Amino acid sequence: MYFQFLFVFVVILGIIASPTLFENSFAQQEMSPHHQWKKFGDPHTLTCKQGQLLLQKHDGNPACVMPSTYIKLVDRGYGAYDSSIMSKRPEMMSHLMQSMASNENLMYHWHEMLQKNPSAMMQTIDDWITQMKENPELLKNMLGPMISDPKLREKMIETMKSHSHMENSLKQHSKWMESVHQPMNSDMGHEMNSDMSDEISENMKEKKRKAICPWCPDYQKHSMSSHSKVISNSDRMMDMIHDMWINSEMSEDVHNIMIHDSSHMAHMSDQMMEPMLNAVMDDEDLRQQMIDLMLEHHDFMNTIRHDNPETEH
Repeated sequence: MYFQFLFVFVVILGIIASPTLFENSFAQQEMSPHHQWKKFGDPHTLTCKQGQLLLQKHDGNPACVMPSTYIKLVDRGYGAYDSSIMSKRPEMMSHLMQSMASNENLMYHWHEMLQKNPSAMMQTIDDWITQMKENPELLKNMLGPMISDPKLREKMIETMKSHSHMENSLKQHSKWMESVHQPMNSDMGHEMNSDMSDEISENMKEKKRKAICPWCPDYQKHSMSSHSKVISNSDRMMDMIHDMWINSEMSEDVHNIMIHDSSHMAHMSDQMMEPMLNAVMDDEDLRQQMIDLMLEHHDFMNTIRHDNPETEH
């Protein structure tokens, strides 16, 4: 009887208290982090609106900002990256990593660190190979930018020529051998009239793109010349990158973001194509998938025919 009474008492107390707790929680979300800090006095409980990151400004006050703004403010010294803040907020950390992976200048430094650490680079690529074998769409994310960009395509062909397993696989692939000895195909589509509406023009471009490569993922074409651009304060940015690099879980998360983002793979290929592509061609199953995908890419096959029309390769 006593325990029944105690149970009822606890339930009633919860009903009475829960609206207050809910109101406080909702009110905290609506308040600025500075006001939260003043009212609740616990920096570990500070919250931000969905999609925003918590940043400690140079004067010590907290602020909630968008991920791209977070990077700019840290770069310019208006705030500081705090691993203790971000590590306790996985969702915020994920948003920051996503924003970093889309920043070509930041990732250029990350790629350099991979290149200077061959064991870390091979471990990353091995993880990617495992993921690509489980999810063929990830292979498309890697190959699509390489095949579609004319400069990367030439570099890709040279890498293929020096890979003995790929050379043998191509010679034994009847559809490939038949295709490379055919005449070059005419360009897909026709010039569009200048008086076409933008909507029709974009539809035509999309149809032409799909005709050239029906499987290629959409991605933002990278600019190789932009690698020369530098961030305003490399020391601050490198400190943030290094903090993530030495944390195995964080670095693994960044690498997973890379392989899932074809736009990232586009500018990564410029630095690391050879080890990335060789790892794919070393795997028999992925090598065959790669050949099948290349056969479906109109411009790539035209480049192969033009590059070496009379040989077996």
